[in-house]
Amino acid sequence: MVDRSSGRAAGDRSLRMNKGDMVKKLREVGLSRREAVRILDSVLGEMTAALKRGESVEFAFGSLNRVRHTHKQQQGRFLNRTTTIYQRPYTVVLQVDAAGQRLLQGKR
Repeated sequence: MVDRSSGRAAGDRSLRMNKGDMVKKLREVGLSRREAVRILDSVLGEMTAALKRGESVEFAFGSLNRVRHTHKQQQGRFLNRTTTIYQRPYTVVLQVDAAGQRLLQGKR
């Protein structure tokens, strides 16, 4: 069974939130949809820029950090030709602290 309001399975209690959910929460405090999208795009854009510069983005429950990976080659096919595909050199990792663990587990 799927919950129509969130589009997730009825028994799923995960803490996932997408951009649409965040816009909905901002609208609940009185912002228009356009204002909510503009604010959210601005915040996410600044977070992305900080991560690209190698800075960490801190939250009340942890931080986002950019992690460098070794450069690995993989063989792939593109337009009926074999080509070399390189792994992304960086990914973003969420590091949750002790207060964040309690918050995510529903404890205060």
